[in-house]
Order: sequence, then structure tokens, then C-alpha cells
Amino acid sequence: MKQLVFFCLLSTTVFAQGGDYQVRWSSVMLANNRQPMGIPFFISGRRGVVMDKLDASENSAQTYRGRVFTYLAQQNFEEATAWMEKMASRFPKEHGFIGENYLSRLHDYPRALHHLQAYDALTASFDDMIGNNPVSYLLGLTYRSLGDHPKALYHFSVGIDSLATKHGEEWVNYRHFVSRAVSYIAINQAEKALVDLEKAAKNYSKSALVAYQKGRALQQLNRLTEARTAFQDASFFYKALRAERTGDYQEDDANPVYEEEIDEVLNELKRTK
Repeated sequence: MKQLVFFCLLSTTVFAQGGDYQVRWSSVMLANNRQPMGIPFFISGRRGVVMDKLDASENSAQTYRGRVFTYLAQQNFEEATAWMEKMASRFPKEHGFIGENYLSRLHDYPRALHHLQAYDALTASFDDMIGNNPVSYLLGLTYRSLGDHPKALYHFSVGIDSLATKHGEEWVNYRHFVSRAVSYIAINQAEKALVDLEKAAKNYSKSALVAYQKGRALQQLNRLTEARTAFQDASFFYKALRAERTGDYQEDDANPVYEEEIDEVLNELKRTK
């Protein structure tokens, strides 16, 4: 009972802070570090129990999500795909969920593009959120994965620029700047990439990911001394993060960085001294 009273008081306090608080809170949510999608707590190998619970409400979108999560956890990708396509036909608002799964879990980029575009078209004048990311950002990642960097840059900019204009660049997730920078590097526009990476560094100054991509941009510009320093920073930050984390930790699954890559490029730069 005490917890219920506390929750009610907390809810009242939050709403009493007014619209400005809500706007800033929304911005904070947009700037949250993107976390890899985990396996739901109810999937623990007890397949029969899970399916019984799902069958109780067969016509809900949540039921379909549950089945998708279950089949993904079992690595039964054929069934997961079948259920996502069924979900799309019955629940159009689930196009975003489906598109993100095709993008991040199944790496089926044509299907990801189809569903993300369908989700975006539901409210064409608004950049809807999917998890912690605007749909424009996920479209950018999809186009980048398909090798279409001009379209990727366009969609990255839609998400970045709208948030920066409304609330300031400090509210933009630093990974979004990095992703746009990666596309700039891919089309040999390293100067523009450096601008984005400087903005990313302001939002997270201890990022191995930012330092590594900065090294790549500087290397493309043949500024090798600066590039070496950036890669050394990347190595330092990577080791520091590794000491704090367990498992195969990545700052951003969309832009993975590996210690071996950093070491390899540093060795190459030493040979070109």
C-alpha cells in the first residue's frame, strides 16, 4: 500500500512540473544510449507455458510480438519472419517494430526498408519513435546498409537536425552523429565527418567509437599524425570500457569497433612514419 501511495505522489509531482519538463524529458529519452534489444523476461526455454499464455489473447498485437520474440530467441527465423508479416497485415502500427527487427536482428535490409517506410508513412509529418530512435535514424541505417549513402545522409539529417533545432545539439544521441559521419567518410567527405564527430565528442568525450571514426576521417585527409593520436585515444577508451564491462560489449551495434582493428591501424601508421 505504501508503494502505491508513493507511486501516486511521484506521478502527481511529475505532471505538476508542467510542459517544459515533459519536453526536456522527451529530449532526454531521445538522447539515451541505444541498448541492444534483449530477450523478454518471459522467454526462458519453457516454450509450452509461453505459447499457452500467448494463445489466450490470439488477436492482440502483443500476442504477435510475443511469438516473434519467442521464435527469435529460438533462432527460428523462418517462423519469426512469418509472424512479423502476419502482424504487419493485421496491425499496421507494428510496422516500426517489424522494421527494426529486420534491420537489427535479421539484417534483411530490403524488408526493413519496406516496413520502416510503411511506418513512417502513417504520420508523414512527424518523425515517430521506435524504441529510443526516430524512424528517420533507422531509415538512415537501412539505406547505409544497402550502400545508398546519399539517402542515408538525408534521413540521418532529418532526425539530427530536427532535434538539434528544437532543443540544441547537446540533446542529440552521439551515436547518431557518428552514423552520419560514417556515411560521410564512405563518400570521401571526411571534413564533414569531422564536424559531426566533434559534436559527438561533446556529448560523450570518452567514446572509443568517436575516437576511432575520427582517426579514420583524419587518415582519409592524410593528416596521419592527428590520426595516430585519435586511434591511440580509441585504444585507451576501448580498454577502459572493457575493464568496466563484461562480455562482448559494443558502444553501438550499428557501428561496431574491435580492439584488433584499432591495433592493426596503429601498426600500419607506425610503419608509415
